[in-house]
This record gives sequence, C-alpha cells and structure tokens, in this order.
Amino acid sequence: MNPPWWGIPVVLVLGAAVILGGWWWDRRRQRLAASGGFTTEDALASTAPPPGLPDAELSTLLAGRSPEPTLPAALADREFLTHPARGVAAVRDPLVVVTDAALDDERLILPLLDSAQARGQALVLVAPTFGFGLLGTLRANHRTGRVTTVPLELADPDLLARAASLCGTVVVPDADLRSGWWPESHRGTCSSWVADLDNSWVDTPSTSG
Repeated sequence: MNPPWWGIPVVLVLGAAVILGGWWWDRRRQRLAASGGFTTEDALASTAPPPGLPDAELSTLLAGRSPEPTLPAALADREFLTHPARGVAAVRDPLVVVTDAALDDERLILPLLDSAQARGQALVLVAPTFGFGLLGTLRANHRTGRVTTVPLELADPDLLARAASLCGTVVVPDADLRSGWWPESHRGTCSSWVADLDNSWVDTPSTSG
C-alpha cells in the first residue's frame, strides 16, 4: 500500500531537523572542547560586570593621571568598562600582552586567559584588531568574572613597541602567537592601566616614582 502523499514532506522536514540538530550539537561540543573550559559568548547568561576597583582607590588613580594619555589605545568595546559610570576600565598589576597580530581566532587567547586566571590577574591585551568571535569570548569571561579583561586596539608598530616596553615585555609576532609559544618574556605588567574608549594611561614603577 502506498503511503499518503503528505508523508513525504513530513519525512523530509523531520530528516532536516535531525541533521540540523546534530550539526548544532556537534558544533557546540567542538567549541566547548576547544575553549579549554572557558566560557564562550554562546553560553553567556545575563550577568553583571565584574566588580572593579573600590571607589576610593579608583578616584585616587584617576586623580593621579597625567593630563595627556600615554597611548592612543582605545578600549575595543564599551562592555569592558570596569566602571561604566566613570567611563573607564581600570586595573591594577595586570598581565599585559602586546601583539602585532590581528586576533581573529578565539583559540589564540585561551592560553592567556588560563595564565591570567592562574595568576589571579586582570588581562590587558593590546592588538591591532579583534575578531567578533574572539572578542565575544573575552567579553563572556570578563562578565562572568572568570578573568577581568581590557582589550585595546592599537595598530601603529612604533606605539605597539612602546606599549610593550613600558610593561617590560616585547611585541608578540603573529607566528609566535599562532604557534602557542608563550615564554615569560612575552608577558609584561604595570602598576595600573586605565583606558577609555579613546586612550590609555599606563602607570609603571618608573613613571609613578
């Protein structure tokens, strides 16, 4: 007996749904495996930004800023403002990484998230550009409080070199970044880093004394 004519479209729709569901689940599984356990933006629930510096400490830090910014390194997204009411992202003693690579793959920054979390430090990441997906991963881990992150856009090679020098590190070449080679010389720090949507103020022991 031949099946009713309407059975064919139903079978096709159900088959397509099964295939699409399997593709989505496999893609989600691969992303979770590649993330090394860090939160991806797909899994980010509605959360509040991580707590920033205490008001008194922030006020002292802002009052001590030079009238002129240290670098024209702009915050990549306003959602990384640690103090939205003051319009700044401010961190103390962060882990600082400067690269000349266009950051377009979220897997590139997973070792940095892991290192910053293990050290209990905020992560300041300076690069010419940030890809949408990678920025989303940084945003997710920032908002869930796993790692406070300050991604900054800076393209000029001389200014990248200056940013690295101020923090006692070097500019990480694209090839090193993609190979996953992260010696201690690739990781710097500073006393504090304050950034807004246009500029950055970097305070180092040499500049604060």
